[in-house]
Amino acid sequence: MNLDIQKVSKTFYAGKTSIPALNQVSLSLNSGEILGFVGANGAGKSTLMRIIMGVLDPDAGNIMIDDQPANIEARKKIGYMPSERGLYPKMKVREQLIWLGELKGVSKTEAASEVDELMGLLEIDEYKNSQLETLSTGNAQRVQLVAALVAKPQMLILDEPFSGLDPLAVRTMTSVLKRSADQGVGIMFSSHQLELIDQMSDRVAIIKLGQMQIVGTPDELRKAAHAPLTVTVPTPLADIFGELIKEEK
Repeated sequence: MNLDIQKVSKTFYAGKTSIPALNQVSLSLNSGEILGFVGANGAGKSTLMRIIMGVLDPDAGNIMIDDQPANIEARKKIGYMPSERGLYPKMKVREQLIWLGELKGVSKTEAASEVDELMGLLEIDEYKNSQLETLSTGNAQRVQLVAALVAKPQMLILDEPFSGLDPLAVRTMTSVLKRSADQGVGIMFSSHQLELIDQMSDRVAIIKLGQMQIVGTPDELRKAAHAPLTVTVPTPLADIFGELIKEEK
């Protein structure tokens, strides 16, 4: 499953004030690829992910999935982990994960099997019968990832999946995501942890103030960062430096 984002723009309005969120953003995600999405808070990462999932409509541009305009059926094949976690705090973990799988068209038996396997891989199977609200932030985060994976998606869109996790939880979640990528699942994830982005990503996309700045492999981005630096000194400072050089000679 391949994703192609074509010149997407989005502006929000607060009264008479317009707030540009995305400006002509283009990006792609291929099957089996891990794409790290980097940008400061408010750069447009979450807005773009919501548009991919159909939560928001773009003002301009297109979201294409397998060379066709994205629709409800295509989006059912995408696992989504929003920045605002949306599970039910008082519901038992395993019970609600199976129910979420059923909502996405998976049989109860298949959903139960997938939930049990994923909770084991993520090392949270001891919390199957616990209410979500009793879990730590890190464990609740892992439950949220199971919710995104339970229907065996062909693509994952993950908004800050590692937020609030300790190093052991990061390692566990990273292992599960790499396993999914090895199975052909394309993964886009946002994070402020640059070391993690570097280690995990096949390509990295950097966005600033709603505009895509650069997309490339981590090595390509490192090389671009080492571009020659040119310093231009305006007059009359240039004249002063010139005279100093003459005096030294």
